[in-house]
Amino acid sequence: MGSKIRVVQVKNPKTGKYVKIDREKGKIVAHKKSSGPYKNIAVARKRSA
Repeated sequence: MGSKIRVVQVKNPKTGKYVKIDREKGKIVAHKKSSGPYKNIAVARKRSA
């Protein structure tokens, strides 16, 4: 089994910018001032129910 990725990025719907989230701590690590996603950071997807 592969290990889970610790830091992922998601798009903030209010600002339209991307933020990095630490999955283990559940906290925002950084936010982007420019548009577009971070390079080499996985994008978190919605869970399927």
